[in-house]
Amino acid sequence: MAVRIDVEAFRDSIPMEVGEIAARLLTESSVGELEPAGGGVQAVVRDHDVVFQPWVGIVDGIFTGDCDCGIAGEDLCAHGVATALTAFDAGVAFSGAATPPGDAVPVEPDHAHYLQAVQRLSPRQLADLVAGHAARDRLFATLLLAEAGMLDAADTSGLADFGAAVRDASQATADSRWQISDVEAAGHRLAAEVQILCARPAIPTALDLVEEAILVWDELSGHLRDAYHIARTEPEEIAEPIVNAHRDLCERLDLDPDEIAQRLNQLLARCHHDTVDVDMYADLLGEHADAISPSARW
Repeated sequence: MAVRIDVEAFRDSIPMEVGEIAARLLTESSVGELEPAGGGVQAVVRDHDVVFQPWVGIVDGIFTGDCDCGIAGEDLCAHGVATALTAFDAGVAFSGAATPPGDAVPVEPDHAHYLQAVQRLSPRQLADLVAGHAARDRLFATLLLAEAGMLDAADTSGLADFGAAVRDASQATADSRWQISDVEAAGHRLAAEVQILCARPAIPTALDLVEEAILVWDELSGHLRDAYHIARTEPEEIAEPIVNAHRDLCERLDLDPDEIAQRLNQLLARCHHDTVDVDMYADLLGEHADAISPSARW
């Protein structure tokens, strides 16, 4: 149930010092995109060279905040106040019984153990560790840049890398001396590269490339099926992440169900090895699921 908030009373309750810092953050456009979370709202806030992610919401009838800066509860920090004011201006509806993100999901033991380790590191140690890992792991590097807001949709380097993987996969059996291991290697590279591609901003060109990858893998998977007695990879191990990426891109690009159905029908007409599971798109298609060719369900 949404709750109406007296914005003027909220403003009057803010301590002067906190209000001045919050006003500066708003003037500098330091509050990032608002995200609904646990009945409240959160956003990335850049305060000089430091990044925080405050959450604000109504807990037990009290407007409450929780921020990386260490301030939680009724006494909101400036980052929480700036986020709240941004949410009020945007007309965000707050639940009357919100749950802070940290309380929503029990922390797994391993995760808690790593969090404890992180808390023992100085900012410089943590930064060096993260940067070093990013230099060795392209997926982690892409996720890091995405979280930092440093990926530009206009940057086509991710498309080039994935396009190269698709082209190489399409040539996996071109050599007369190819082996089934070549098909498996090409498939695993596609599965890895599609994760990196989808960690970047969603653009239509990426969706087109993933559809090309689906068709390439569908053809290659036939060789795995024929060589099931020696193959070490199931076709679904590669198909699942690629098709999942396609489905997620359709959702992130907010495609109309008619267009999704059209794209699926075009894929299904060219796939001969059951690579695409139409049921994965059920929530996106809705009533338009009937537009999928009946042959796709067999």
